[in-house]
Amino acid sequence: MKSVFIISPALTMGGMQRASLNLAEGLASKGYEVFYITILNKEHFFYPTSAIKVIEPEGFNSNSISFSKTINWLRILVKKFKPDKTIVFNKIYGSFLAFAFLGTNFKYILSERSSPMYKWPLKFEILCKIAFALNPPEAVISQTQMASEMQRRYYPSNTKIKVIPNVLRKVKLFPENNREKIILGFGRLSEHQKGFDLLIKSYALCQNKDWKLVLIGSENGAEHLFNLASKLNLRDRVVFKASLLQVDEELSRAGIFVIPSRSEGFPNALIEAMAAGLPCVSFKFVAGPEDIIEDGVNGLLVENGNVEKMAQTIDELIENSELRIRISSNGILSTKKFEVESIIVEYENFLFQS
Repeated sequence: MKSVFIISPALTMGGMQRASLNLAEGLASKGYEVFYITILNKEHFFYPTSAIKVIEPEGFNSNSISFSKTINWLRILVKKFKPDKTIVFNKIYGSFLAFAFLGTNFKYILSERSSPMYKWPLKFEILCKIAFALNPPEAVISQTQMASEMQRRYYPSNTKIKVIPNVLRKVKLFPENNREKIILGFGRLSEHQKGFDLLIKSYALCQNKDWKLVLIGSENGAEHLFNLASKLNLRDRVVFKASLLQVDEELSRAGIFVIPSRSEGFPNALIEAMAAGLPCVSFKFVAGPEDIIEDGVNGLLVENGNVEKMAQTIDELIENSELRIRISSNGILSTKKFEVESIIVEYENFLFQS
């Protein structure tokens, strides 16, 4: 039985965590021995199945990361379990692994997660430059074509670059639920890059006043959104819900899904909403949507940050039920390529046959 290390930041809420765990579950279902290793020991939002061996730091990395302890710990783990392949999510954690694997025969594959235009703080850029100069990854997995082009210029010429999108998790369907007059968005409400302020501003400009806006995600740090909704006299029409645990049921009731991000590595929420049968609208931000949406066919794309155009597009969907149905049907079909069976085959071919 071949074994795989998958190294992730934690089992807390987040797109990277979800993507790495989806990959772990998929590989385990195919008979691989999967070790899911977290850099931080934090309270769990996700809970892996028993088929996955979870290893977390003990006695360190609960509040902050110890660089030296983490490198030594990873080095001990790889020598103990001797994985056939190691995949690390995120460039910063990849730099830890580069140092940890120095002087060993073990190699690692880096799954790049950030938007290709994201600028890391200088100290992290210096850390990565040193780490990858000393011990570059044998391969880099990009989420989008645009990201792969940027990464081709960053990593050494002998590092293989492969585009493999995220695994689509199994979205639970609720066929008994009726679609309601709801415009839905979900994610980390506190993060500027997620663009929920842009969605609220767009919603305020919509001509149709019958549909409500529902935003789902942790309310910690989201006071600016509450204040914005109040300033625009929308507090009676914008609903904030804290829990993402019932997001699939929310997807089953909504009528339109909007992803208003300023940038993403790969928008998991978008393909989940499409798989749930929602007609989807997205800003055309730097990377992601154009790899998923064919404008006017399985979704609608709006010029990045153009709140007026976003409002017009939402109104168009509200007023045109035939357009909603057509985009919804095409969206469901287009997500088949992201299902675990398809993506895991790509990973298997790349990891063990390339």
